Amino acid sequence: MTISALGWVSFGSAEAEAVNALMGALTDSEARDELGIGAIRDGFSDLLFPGTSTVQTRLRYFLMIPQIFHDIDLRGRDRQAALRDAEAGLIARILALPEGADRDQLIGVDAGAKLKRMPSAIYWGGIGAWGIRLDNRARIRDVLERMAEGERCWAEMPSIPKDDTRGFNLTKDEADWIVDRCASLRDGQTLLGNLMSRARNISQINDLNKVAQLDLPRNLQLQLNHALAFADTLFGASLLYNLLLAERFAPDTVEQWQQQLKEWQKSEIAPAKDARTLIAPLLEASEEIAFRPNPLTMRFLNCRVALKSETRRVRRHFLPLIARFGCHWVCASRASLRNTINRSKQTVLLLKGTQQGDPCIAGCDRNQWPDVPECASL
Repeated sequence: MTISALGWVSFGSAEAEAVNALMGALTDSEARDELGIGAIRDGFSDLLFPGTSTVQTRLRYFLMIPQIFHDIDLRGRDRQAALRDAEAGLIARILALPEGADRDQLIGVDAGAKLKRMPSAIYWGGIGAWGIRLDNRARIRDVLERMAEGERCWAEMPSIPKDDTRGFNLTKDEADWIVDRCASLRDGQTLLGNLMSRARNISQINDLNKVAQLDLPRNLQLQLNHALAFADTLFGASLLYNLLLAERFAPDTVEQWQQQLKEWQKSEIAPAKDARTLIAPLLEASEEIAFRPNPLTMRFLNCRVALKSETRRVRRHFLPLIARFGCHWVCASRASLRNTINRSKQTVLLLKGTQQGDPCIAGCDRNQWPDVPECASL
């Protein structure tokens, strides 16, 4: 039996953290993004809704986490352990909420104190982006050390009493403070701030297409239109991909996918002429949101943009691009280490059969396409 091992030379905490990130990526069950499309998606997210992510569940965490930092004893040597204990205490309070309390998707409600990723890690980027943490680039350990030395690390904010029993319901002062904080982001030029400031005057909206129907400032409307066009472009590519799979493995569903693709081509969202036009707002704000497009991703996206009007021609190029840059399960004969770790998500390119000469893919849902072999050359 062959046993694999991973070794490294550790010169300090930075090297250890890098290896921990790599090991975490290797065991992560989240979706991979070898095509780099996620970086563009995240770029639009940072542009429109800075500091937010889909794993954030309650606004009050933005206030609770700084409060925890203020309350912990920083005199001990292991400050990060003290922080974890304090966050475990927050989770315990969540679990102690009375029957019928809103605990849906609260962090740690299932794992309890054994939770691997604590609330501070989940909200850390957002707390910095919103200016609640004064140094946006500081790590958790940096802030703990600076606070222990007496340095001011947090913006002024409403305090939460230790005997607070409101759970995650914001007080009026807290809600007003968060609205003001978001409205001031990037001089008030974010969709998040715009919607926050008018939240009391609009009904609940959970669809960006409905947001696009609001009376928005011209620059925000333009950014949102490009984001919607980007989403529409990727939807068309997924339809073509499923059509290609159907032609090979499920001929009885080909007509269904062809019809959906035709309907998509008739959609009202205006197509862009190329990838750079499609993501123009991201390129214009690249310095502000730290966005750097990958040339290979742009080439792939150009292929997807062309789907709107040139489906027949694009079909010849679509599969080779998928095979080269990966989709779900990937086999590649010449994959370098730098291509195995995604820059923004630290996701891993899963290498299978690396000695095979021909690139091949099996990028499908196993439930939807049970007859597709694990490594199917299309």
